[in-house]
Amino acid sequence: MPTDLPLRLVQACSHRAATVFLVVLIPAVMAFATASLLLILAAAFAPAMRAAVQQHPALALEILAAIAFSTYLMWLPMRRLLARLAIRRTVEIDATSVRVVESGHFRSWAWSAPLGSFTGVAHHVRASLSGTRHELILVHPIREKSVLLSVADRPPQSEVDRVAALLGHKEIPPSALYRFRAPWPRVSPAKLPNAAQTLTDVAHA
Repeated sequence: MPTDLPLRLVQACSHRAATVFLVVLIPAVMAFATASLLLILAAAFAPAMRAAVQQHPALALEILAAIAFSTYLMWLPMRRLLARLAIRRTVEIDATSVRVVESGHFRSWAWSAPLGSFTGVAHHVRASLSGTRHELILVHPIREKSVLLSVADRPPQSEVDRVAALLGHKEIPPSALYRFRAPWPRVSPAKLPNAAQTLTDVAHA
């Protein structure tokens, strides 16, 4: 748990959770790749399949498109998982600002925001394959800028209050993490016209 300002937190992905996902995902990817390869070989060398493809060339294009799309759907979560394994985040918080530096396989990036621009500290309970964990999150109006402060089994309410007071914020409900704030145009209220006066004006017109 944070104890005093300035804070410096170094965060990385849980290797146990990543291993569980890889154990589930890799066999599925291998089975799909094997099935796709067998289908392509059958279309290329099996006489019945080759005749069907020659009679209906559009069918071959549909099969190839389906294989390509399915391959993308299988590769996307694996790519994200590998990226998460490589990401390392350093969070620095002082009395006025929050600075975050993230590094991955091929690039590093950083951003900062005033501490006062955050809206509060949320006690968020997350359920995953590895169990339930309690997170303290410094919430920003832009969801991607919310900062994980700590992970614990079950922090007492006094600890949540202490961390919020340390950062100069109050505790807010975890539902604040899932609010999407659309940039609606600001509308100024206008006084409604007097109905009797409007009818009089129309009558004189």
